[in-house]
Amino acid sequence: MKTHKICFFAGTHGNWGGASRVLFTNLRLLDRNRFTPIVLLSAHGPAETLMDELGIQYKVWGPLTEPGRHLEYIRAVLRTCIWLRQQHIDLVHMNRANHWRPAELLATRICKRPVVTHFHTVNLDHAPATRWSTAIAAVSSYVAQHSDTLGVPASVIYNTVDLGRFSKGNNLRSRFDIEADQIVVSFIGQIRKIKGIEDFVSMARQVAGEGVRFLIAGECRDKSSIGDAYTKEELQNLISSDPRIRYCGYIEQVEDIFHSSDIVVVPSRWEEPFGLVCIEAAAAGLPVVATRTGGLPEVVADGITGLLVEAGDIQAMTRQVQRLIDDAHFRAALGKAARDRVEHEFAEKPIHALEDLYESLLRRSSD
Repeated sequence: MKTHKICFFAGTHGNWGGASRVLFTNLRLLDRNRFTPIVLLSAHGPAETLMDELGIQYKVWGPLTEPGRHLEYIRAVLRTCIWLRQQHIDLVHMNRANHWRPAELLATRICKRPVVTHFHTVNLDHAPATRWSTAIAAVSSYVAQHSDTLGVPASVIYNTVDLGRFSKGNNLRSRFDIEADQIVVSFIGQIRKIKGIEDFVSMARQVAGEGVRFLIAGECRDKSSIGDAYTKEELQNLISSDPRIRYCGYIEQVEDIFHSSDIVVVPSRWEEPFGLVCIEAAAAGLPVVATRTGGLPEVVADGITGLLVEAGDIQAMTRQVQRLIDDAHFRAALGKAARDRVEHEFAEKPIHALEDLYESLLRRSSD
């Protein structure tokens, strides 16, 4: 049976951030009997090892070529056209939509290959790259409704989660001097103001209980490039007044944090496009307390798989976290419902929707 060859422009060379995690999960779950993936990486890096583990062909392509030097741009167009034809690529998937007019996408258009562009966030760039796409894959209805697709049809394809990965993990409690019977409430993500790190710390200070511990897991980014990021020193100063709060740093095997936790809090202050942490927590059987922003209400069923509060409402967040701490039965019921829902909605279903989108575009291109 002939398979369709799909070229993925990864836009990364490592498994960092939501967009890359989603891409590599999709690649892991893609039906290899129908599709043969080839991944183009932006540089040498840890993604090469991952591709080898998955048995997926890849090439270090380099960054996409934007208009600048005319000769360099033309060469990039020719290079891409030749490569697409040599590799018999049937469809191109652009995993990131933060490009303006990349030569590689123009070449794909010249070669008349369908292009799926993945909108992981709301996109209002009005870039020619969007118009050159054949279809948009939006990670939530919120992203689809609030983006300007310039007339390109958008399909809502939710992010997926690797159930196998998040169903297991190592318990790190002893590493952070946490007892087995203590309740652990965790924040997992970038240490930034828009992610609500200040609200998480304010909530933690107000939650009662000597047997409660709070973990913060994530990377402190460079403030020169991300203005609202916290340095390690700033974060340590923020949490120093409550010895129950521990900063774990960046944990590559993030499933270990979930399996060391009882509750996960997603206190975002910005319009979260989807909320990948929510389905990762659900896959680990954990309830979440999240803010009612962006696509989060599409992911968290309020009162069923987790609890939603208004962004910035620290008192409501504190009440809901305290409720879960004090009621083990309720906590377990939400965690079980979250696991059941993620199995049904965010495991195989999104990848099947993506595969169906590929098939429909390939049929149309062959007509």
